Amino acid sequence: MQLIGYTCSYIPVELLALTGFRPYRLLHGDVDSSKRGEKFVRVDACPMVKSNLDHIFRNQNDFAALVGSTGCDMSRRMLDVAAENTRIPVLVFNNPRTDNRTIFHDEIDWLTQRLERLSRRQFNPASIQNEVTKWESMRVELRTIDERRAANPSQVSTASFHEVMTAYCQGAFDRDVSICRERADRPRVYLLGSAITYESNAILRLIEDHLRIVGDFNCGLSRALDIRIQEPTLAGIEETYYGQPPCVFKRPDRRFIDHVRDETRRLNCTGVVAWTLDYCDAYEFELRKIERTIDLPVLRIRSDFSLQGSSQLRTRIEAFVEMLCSKT
Repeated sequence: MQLIGYTCSYIPVELLALTGFRPYRLLHGDVDSSKRGEKFVRVDACPMVKSNLDHIFRNQNDFAALVGSTGCDMSRRMLDVAAENTRIPVLVFNNPRTDNRTIFHDEIDWLTQRLERLSRRQFNPASIQNEVTKWESMRVELRTIDERRAANPSQVSTASFHEVMTAYCQGAFDRDVSICRERADRPRVYLLGSAITYESNAILRLIEDHLRIVGDFNCGLSRALDIRIQEPTLAGIEETYYGQPPCVFKRPDRRFIDHVRDETRRLNCTGVVAWTLDYCDAYEFELRKIERTIDLPVLRIRSDFSLQGSSQLRTRIEAFVEMLCSKT
C-alpha cells in the first residue's frame, strides 16, 4: 500500500486514510540522514526537515502524496523542496497561526475536496464514520497505555510508549503493547520541545535512566491522543482538530502555556525536560515564558540527533536529578 505523508497534528489522519493510502507521519531524524538532507536545504536548517527530505527522496516511489502544514516555516520549506524536485503530489494545508475557526474549517473543506480528487473516491458520511471509529478505537487503547505511564508510580516508560506511538504515526498500529514494561519509579518530569522522531528512542532511554517522563506535549508522542472525536462526521473532525490543545506556534500562546502548567500539576511533576532541535528558535523563545509560568526546574537539552555528547548529557541529567531530590 502506498503512503500519504503528513507533517502536522492539525491534519486529520482520518481524512488521509479515506484515500485508501496509509497515513505516514514524517518524523524522521538521525545524524546521517540529516547530513544527507543538506544537499536540499541550508546547513542550518532544522535537522528533522533535512532528515525527512532525505527519507522522501530515497523513497519517492512509496509516496502517493504529501500533505503538509504552514504551521512551521521550515516544514513549509520542506514541502516546496519536495514539490520542486519530485513528482509526488504536494498539498499545502494553511493552518492559521492566529485563532481563526473559519479559516481552519475552510481549509479542511478544501483538503477534503483535494483528497477526493487525488484518490478518486468520494468521502461519504458512512465512510467518514467508519474511519473515525477505527482511528478513535486505536486512540482509546493508546490512552489506556498513556494512563499507565502517568500513574503514580509510573508503570510504563516513555521510551516504551514511544515505540507504540511510532507504529500509530506510521499507520500500522497493531495493538501489541507487550513492549510496555514496568520500571522502578524515578523523579517525575514532563517533556516539552521539538518533535520526537522515530530514531530518537535512544535519547528517551538516556533521560529515563535517571528520570521518569510521565507526560509530554511533543509531536510523535501523546500529542495525537488529544484528538477525541465525539461526532463521527466531517463537521466533527473539523471542530475536534481545531479545538485540540494549541501547539507552540499558535497565537495567542496563552492556551498552550496554561495547558502545560495544568498538566505538570495534574501529573505531580517535579521538573520539566525541554528537548529542542538545533535551530528551533521559536521553541527556545517560548521556553522562557514557560519557565516563568510553571515555576518548576527545567533541564534544557539541545540536539542535532547526535549522541556524541551522551557522557556530558548524562552528567547534566544526574545533576538535575540531585537538584530535584533536594527539593522534595
